[in-house]
Amino acid sequence: MTDLLLNLADAVAPSHANGPGARAVLWAQGCSLRCRGCHNPQTWAPAPRRVCTAHAATSWVRSFQGLRGVTLSGGEPFEQAKGFAALCRVLRAEGADVIAFSGFSREELEGGVRPHARALLAEVDLLIDGRYEADLAARLPLRGSSNQRLHFLTNRIRPDEIEGLPAVEWIGKGERARVTGFVLRALGPRTAEGRA
Repeated sequence: MTDLLLNLADAVAPSHANGPGARAVLWAQGCSLRCRGCHNPQTWAPAPRRVCTAHAATSWVRSFQGLRGVTLSGGEPFEQAKGFAALCRVLRAEGADVIAFSGFSREELEGGVRPHARALLAEVDLLIDGRYEADLAARLPLRGSSNQRLHFLTNRIRPDEIEGLPAVEWIGKGERARVTGFVLRALGPRTAEGRA
C-alpha cells in the first residue's frame, strides 16, 4: 500500500456532519463529471494538490482517537479507487466504517466504469450515488439533490443513524477553520443560490 498515491483536495477530522459518529473526511482532488451547480468545483481539476501515499493517509486517520469511520468525498473518490480501496481495506479491518460519495451510479461502479471501482465499492458500507442535479436540490440527509440514493451495503451503518445529522459544521479555529456539510440543506436551495 505504501506506494499508492492519493491526490487530496482536503482532509478534516473529527467531523459529525459527514456521517454518523466522529469521522475523518477525505476529499479527492479531481472529478471528470463536473456536475452543474457542484458544491465543490475547486475539486474538479486533476492537477496535484495534496499528494500523499495511501499509507500516510491511513496513518493520519489513525492519529485521531475515537473516530467511528471515514467518509470519502470529492471530487470523485472512484477516480482514485485503487488508493482509496487500499486505505479503506486497512481501516475497515481495524473496525472503522466507510461512507463514500460518488457522482457515478452504483450500477456504473459495479459495471467497472473506472479502474478498480469494484475494489473500492467492496470496502464501502454506505454509498451515496448519483450526479448532483441543481434543479433537484433537496434538504435530505447526506444528499445534495433528490435523485441521489443511499445504498446501505453492509449492516455497519443503519438508516436510522443518518437521521438528525447536522447539516453543516465548523471544524477548527481561526484561519484554519473549515465549514463542511450540506449548506443547501441548512439554508434551503433558494437562500443558498442568493434568491432568498
